[in-house]
Amino acid sequence: MKVITLANQKGGCGKSTAIINLAIEFASKGDRVLLIDTDPQRSSYDTLQIRKDNLVHTIVAYSNLYETLGKFEDQYEYIFIDTPPHADEVMAMAIACSDIVIMPVQDSPLDIMSTKSTVELVRKAKELNPGLLHYFLLSRIQPRTVLAKELVDILERNYKMGILKTPLSNRVAYKYSLIYGNSVSELRNAAQAAQEIKTLAQEIKELVKAGGLPDDSTKYR
Repeated sequence: MKVITLANQKGGCGKSTAIINLAIEFASKGDRVLLIDTDPQRSSYDTLQIRKDNLVHTIVAYSNLYETLGKFEDQYEYIFIDTPPHADEVMAMAIACSDIVIMPVQDSPLDIMSTKSTVELVRKAKELNPGLLHYFLLSRIQPRTVLAKELVDILERNYKMGILKTPLSNRVAYKYSLIYGNSVSELRNAAQAAQEIKTLAQEIKELVKAGGLPDDSTKYR
């Protein structure tokens, strides 16, 4: 079992959108996937309940996360954890229990400033879990813009953490897909978004299986 947590104490960074799409992508490739929604708003849970199938098993858990993971560890290959904003205790526990934590960051000053508190939680978690992998995910960005490049420069200059090579662009397809509890890979006319999710999922899976890669191999290109 591998635990993948998406975390950022800044709301509205595309965290739930990313985790829903990734969980469906992993499951569609034959992996047994559980998504645990620890956010009282239950965005991920409620969205996946719209589906007619049980491709991704989804539960809510607001406490006793360690015990919950132990209960399901033999049943799933990947467990995704969606975390709430502004909840240090729940988020810290999720991060500490993870194999990899991914921090979505938008190209805005508020997102960049709010990232510091999440990074501190990750650093504290590594004291308990030295093997924890951690990466930034450029989320809801306009690719190949000056602002996106500046975001990368700021993250690399201020934090010693890798940046996933695959960004998620600001596309209408991501919003539209969630109306039906789908991923962008299940939509027609969403080829670019679908390719982003497919590539991102493969990148994450390779990192988890390899136990991470040298720092310079995860810098954004």
